Amino acid sequence: MQNSRIRNFVIYGIGQIVNLVSPLLVMPYLVTICGKEGLGKIGVGFSFALVLNVLVDYGSYINGTKEISINRNNAEIIRKKIVSIYVMKLFLIVILLFTALFLVYFIPFFKKEQAVFFFSFLYVVGQLINPTWIFQGLENYKWISFINIISKAIYVAGIFIFINKKGDYIFANAYLGLGLIISSLIGLISLIEKYNLRFYRNVTKDAVLLLKEEFSLTFSQLFLSFYQYLPIMIISYVGGNNMAGQYRIIEQIVMTFRTYLQMFFNFIYADVCLQIHTSLKNGISNWLKYNGLNYLFILLLVVVAFVLTDQILMYFNISSNELDSMAFFFRLGLIIPLFMAISFALKQLLFALDKNKMYINITIGSSIFSLFVIYLFVKNIGLQGAFLATIVIEIMVILLYCTVLKPIIRLNK
Repeated sequence: MQNSRIRNFVIYGIGQIVNLVSPLLVMPYLVTICGKEGLGKIGVGFSFALVLNVLVDYGSYINGTKEISINRNNAEIIRKKIVSIYVMKLFLIVILLFTALFLVYFIPFFKKEQAVFFFSFLYVVGQLINPTWIFQGLENYKWISFINIISKAIYVAGIFIFINKKGDYIFANAYLGLGLIISSLIGLISLIEKYNLRFYRNVTKDAVLLLKEEFSLTFSQLFLSFYQYLPIMIISYVGGNNMAGQYRIIEQIVMTFRTYLQMFFNFIYADVCLQIHTSLKNGISNWLKYNGLNYLFILLLVVVAFVLTDQILMYFNISSNELDSMAFFFRLGLIIPLFMAISFALKQLLFALDKNKMYINITIGSSIFSLFVIYLFVKNIGLQGAFLATIVIEIMVILLYCTVLKPIIRLNK
């Protein structure tokens, strides 16, 4: 059993390494060709897509994965769950398309770079198709890695082959979307054949029911996405695209940690849910062991990045006259993953213990507060304000999570 888990982690890790490394490969090239201003615009479009992705996922990566994990030996339940969730996603993508069109044509901030947002929407279409949430519930890590590797290979190839001049920044996110669409279609076709996925009589009714059941959780995740992905839009609005480009370079490093933490969250989530469902005491003990070892790994990576700050920034083609100021911002940003690792672990436990309602309340409240704090800090103290605000919010969220969990798992003991 232990050997199987190690093998799965290695397989899963290979795909996730590609996921983590691919943005780091293309970013120096994008800075050289498109400049920091172009990179800022790409980052704004990417954040726009990520916010919409939260809506198109609509709880599938939380409750959908959990249901498939628990019922993994019942093919009929899995079949109905997959089909009903995809029908629900089709409803959502239509709504999101009209929402995106409205923003791009009627809101000046979006209208002036409408091509970036149109091409970024391809990534949302890819996320609609993406069956990774199913493979996570089934703990089929070979398919998850396959989807990640193929999608990122197409993305990296598209950037290096077709981005040749400054104005090509508008296409950067399109290659990310096309890669995800193609790889996800292959994975979904394999599931259609395996489970004989077909529309059934009451699928529309079940899809509408899912929309109602998952509304609160998705609403909270939407606010969480505002906290995670809107800062670059706020920075672009307040300080311009050049400042947004500077933020995007540092954010990419922080996002690498976030992507890894989300990967680790997803890898052990199904197992944590199953173990806690079987035995609360043993489940929490294993959760603590997994996340404790992971935190030590994160701490080591942060120390290494702190020591190698100048070399990392030079890799991203930061000019020598900007190096000192960017090094300060970078080291400030490196504090964020130390708190983020704790909040991710505690969030996982909240879901596994069915404390969704408390999570929703915390997420909505802290996300609204965070946007206000980030805007205030950036406006008054510049780029460093974005990182300071994020640190403050992460600490606040951890304290709130602990308050909810303490009576259950006795964190004080």
